[in-house]
Amino acid sequence: MNLFQVIGCFALLAATSAKALTIVGYDSATNDRFASGYPTAPVENTSASFLGNGYDLSGVGWNAANSAQSFAMISDQHFVYANHYGPGAGSTLNFYSPTLDTVVSYGVSSTTYNFTFNGQTSDFAVGMLSTSLNAAHGITSYPILELNTLASYLGLPALIYGHGSNGPRLGANTVDVLLPYNFPGGIGDDSYGIGYSHNGSLSGDSIVEGGDSSGPTFIPWHGSLALVGTHSVVGTISSVPYSIDNFIPQYLGQMQTFGIDFSVVPEPSRFLLLLLGACALLRRRHRAPRE
Repeated sequence: MNLFQVIGCFALLAATSAKALTIVGYDSATNDRFASGYPTAPVENTSASFLGNGYDLSGVGWNAANSAQSFAMISDQHFVYANHYGPGAGSTLNFYSPTLDTVVSYGVSSTTYNFTFNGQTSDFAVGMLSTSLNAAHGITSYPILELNTLASYLGLPALIYGHGSNGPRLGANTVDVLLPYNFPGGIGDDSYGIGYSHNGSLSGDSIVEGGDSSGPTFIPWHGSLALVGTHSVVGTISSVPYSIDNFIPQYLGQMQTFGIDFSVVPEPSRFLLLLLGACALLRRRHRAPRE
């Protein structure tokens, strides 16, 4: 595996110099979140072919100062991003309110949470809005997909959120790999990632590009969206192009330590109830009198 290259443009380059989320056979009706008007007066894409049909994308907002930069909410105040491409304290995040059919704005708090992997600062971070989301705005937050084993993620279909010339795009891919990686400038493996290979001849296949850092990757989960990553780097593995995201489930323990609000799916309580039910059944069988 060779060295991955940064995709974030470090927020110092103009948005116009950054490439868009690359989608094989890109089609506006299929891939664009908004039909027109982005970023000041966005009109939702209602095409029957849109990849996001049936999913709530209201919880993905954008930097008012750089509309190519996107962030996903994990609670009514916390959002996730790549450490090298954050919005910065005092920034403003804009969201499309489905209830008001207009853009609403929230300030970004100075409170940020930086995470570590292998004892080093990783490329995953969590930020806070200055105030909680107003319920009247109808903006959602996303649970994090927490499965029992790493192997359980492999082969899952993914929806990748990035930017394009007409505003944010949604592309498709499949989870191919989970691995520690060295974010450029780090010493050794300082982050943990989830990866998606790119097949340039496969219609609809996607790969992130410059300026897409911090954008979310979702796994469709029983009719809703669950978060697994934030875009971090691109590179090649065995000469095959890959997108690598920060793998959010790797950092759940640290998130709990920081006191960050978040939820997961499948809900642990459901598994606990099943486990308790199984234990009760075993006890009943154990105590049943012999005939």
